[in-house]
Amino acid sequence: MISRTLIRIKAFKELYSRITTENTDIQAAEKELLLSLEKTRQLYCLMCLLPSALVPVAEDKISQQNRKFKPDFNVIEINRKFASNPFSALVRADAVFNNHCTNMGIGWSELETPLKSIYSAMVSSDFFKEYVEKESPSMEDSVKLFRHIYSELLSGNSILEDALEGECIWWADDLDYVLEAILKNLSQISRAGHIDPPVLFAKKEDETFARKLVGRVMVEYDDLAETVSSYMSNWDVSRVVQSDILIVSMGVAEAEAFSNIPFKVTIDEYVDIAKHYSTPKSYSFVNGVLNAILKDMHSQGKITKDPIGMVGGF
Repeated sequence: MISRTLIRIKAFKELYSRITTENTDIQAAEKELLLSLEKTRQLYCLMCLLPSALVPVAEDKISQQNRKFKPDFNVIEINRKFASNPFSALVRADAVFNNHCTNMGIGWSELETPLKSIYSAMVSSDFFKEYVEKESPSMEDSVKLFRHIYSELLSGNSILEDALEGECIWWADDLDYVLEAILKNLSQISRAGHIDPPVLFAKKEDETFARKLVGRVMVEYDDLAETVSSYMSNWDVSRVVQSDILIVSMGVAEAEAFSNIPFKVTIDEYVDIAKHYSTPKSYSFVNGVLNAILKDMHSQGKITKDPIGMVGGF
């Protein structure tokens, strides 16, 4: 479930932390990178459990009404419809996935506050009102409901993000990536009738990519940074931040180390990292300098692969 895009982002964060603190322990850097990726996998499992975890919130609201002298039967019915929704039932009945999460120590038992906030936001939404108006909501209706929940109620939810960060320092940053992955898989999960416990790396090559990228940049960073600096004559050096130099250095290291990755893929990936994790104008610097370095390295025979997609194609 871990993409190379995420590997690059996490590698950038790990490398930036170590380079700015002059911590050159390569094995520790690789270990920390793999741990942060494993935590992403765990967050994916946690968020997949959400449909099941929300059911007790609904059941508690039903119990509260039943204890009243004059219960509100409309409130009972609304919560009953959610509590019995087919997709939550699917997740609750998936013994293999639930055991997998239990063995990892993953669950919502310590996250009662964000659960209640998510449930409250859901009940107030127009998409939930549309759901409960259906006489007998189908699995398709239930999947549609959770598609709204995952896409509209979780990202930017400060209560949820604060709680996740309290559980794991990486989780708040990983939330959007995980939500996108779950949204892609919701329909497949409903068709299969179960959730496949995700593996960390779909291919052994991805783990090799992660380790090799971090190791190569750390070993060669001084030389890489010097190369980047030599291409900065057309740029306002005072505005170039260390993160930009690192991003370009990572792109150069990747282009040298992985002959099977096209130049265009490498350039696009690091320009995107610059857009999201550096200054507003960094992407222009990264795009221009990385293109120039790779073009020269290709013409000098230092890198031999198809240059299609580079600026000023040749």
